[in-house]
Amino acid sequence: MKRITVDAAQCSGCRYCEMVCSYRHEGKFSPTLSRVSVIRDDRFGMDYPVLCRQCQPCHAIDGCPSGAIAQSGDGTVRVDYEACTGCGVCVGACPYDAIKLDGSKALICDHCGGDPTCVRKCPTKALIYGESEFVSEHPEEVFQDLRRRWGIGV
Repeated sequence: MKRITVDAAQCSGCRYCEMVCSYRHEGKFSPTLSRVSVIRDDRFGMDYPVLCRQCQPCHAIDGCPSGAIAQSGDGTVRVDYEACTGCGVCVGACPYDAIKLDGSKALICDHCGGDPTCVRKCPTKALIYGESEFVSEHPEEVFQDLRRRWGIGV
């Protein structure tokens, strides 16, 4: 299935993906309203964008008490904002910390209907959209691998 994957070696930490995502979905430039969150390791200056991995099965779907989260026919996780109560169960259910709340609803990457704005606008091409196997890595594992590859201590 199509997924957004991350080439962490290319991410500059500019957070442009957060801004264009929030503007595309909410009409505001706000990282708190973005469906992507850039995680930063300040000790080594490494950054990693976190967004929905489109897991199958999706723990957030299984945990949602209102049934507001579902997977479409193409596998993309979607939120029914009318049904979402903002309870936060999905946030705790996601093993990748890819879901957040804006106070009243769950924010989950929906691939912008098949043309993800964050991917198109990423200035370093760190985000890639295409057919991909499921990626189970966490930012800490990616940072550890990059430090090893780049010969950075600790």
